[in-house]
Amino acid sequence: MDASVVIPTHNREAVLSRVLRYYGAQKLEGERFELVVVDDGSTDGTPALFERLGPEDRSGLDPSLGAYGKKIWTIRRGTFLTDPPRELIRRANPIQVTYVQIEKSGRSVARNIGVYAACSPLILFADDDIFVEPEFVKKHLAAHLFNRLCVVMGKVIHTPSLENPLSARWKLKDLNTAFLATGNASVPKRAIIEAGMFDEGYTVYGWEDFDLGIHLQERGFRSLKRPIFGYHYDPPQGSFAPGDVYKKEKERGFTAVYFYTNHPLGWVRRFTLLESGLLRSFIGFLGRNNWFLKKSKIARFKGPLRLIVRYKGYFDGIAEGRERFITGEIP
Repeated sequence: MDASVVIPTHNREAVLSRVLRYYGAQKLEGERFELVVVDDGSTDGTPALFERLGPEDRSGLDPSLGAYGKKIWTIRRGTFLTDPPRELIRRANPIQVTYVQIEKSGRSVARNIGVYAACSPLILFADDDIFVEPEFVKKHLAAHLFNRLCVVMGKVIHTPSLENPLSARWKLKDLNTAFLATGNASVPKRAIIEAGMFDEGYTVYGWEDFDLGIHLQERGFRSLKRPIFGYHYDPPQGSFAPGDVYKKEKERGFTAVYFYTNHPLGWVRRFTLLESGLLRSFIGFLGRNNWFLKKSKIARFKGPLRLIVRYKGYFDGIAEGRERFITGEIP
């Protein structure tokens, strides 16, 4: 194996089943790369997608997986064949898949287990809702040929289409200047291990990849931006559930405080909006008493209202993170 694509997932059966097809359509022989899918305690039909793989097999896996023994429920390995994507003419190829089912543990633990379970020296990170172009793996491999101390960052384009996701075009909101963002990136496995892996103190959504990026940068790594395309499924704008948006952004605000306590740098403070008092007060006024949580769906004025819900959740998460840090609940 030349590369291992690590994909953490939780209750995303419908989208993941479509995403897998695009790895079968890679312009690279199937035996040269593998998928490592880490199922973080899914309760939907995700396990059924991989039930035809071989029974539990831990041979050849990194001994460090033993530290996670109590969290791992199932390991299955084998050849996986998917239906080809409709918009790609070429036939799908069989791919090698390692499926690891774990108890619900969070994104950092899931990715760490994926790294240790990987058989290849190069780790590619992607999400379970990222559709990849046919040369995705090939381009990542090529980018590392003459750049040993590097993180390779591809481009993530938001797409509203499940039927033809690769038809989307780059937009301003797709701009990403992060040193490491795990939606579309690749890093040598040894470098990840030596940098300390993903910090498992990030138990909820947000910032764990930025944290690892700082450690890699401290070790002399560079971040190379390359035209390697992944397409993030972003459902068409319509009505949205404010409770779901609020919860996700509150988690991200909470982990922003943890991120800053780990790395009290000026750019981290500014980037995470930890001291944006004026904006926080304005959003607090617009979203006072979290009135939007009384609604199951919001359809009208969805753009501005979505921003209010997002920022209100984010700043509420920051407030909670600060309170818990002061009380010593966050070490």
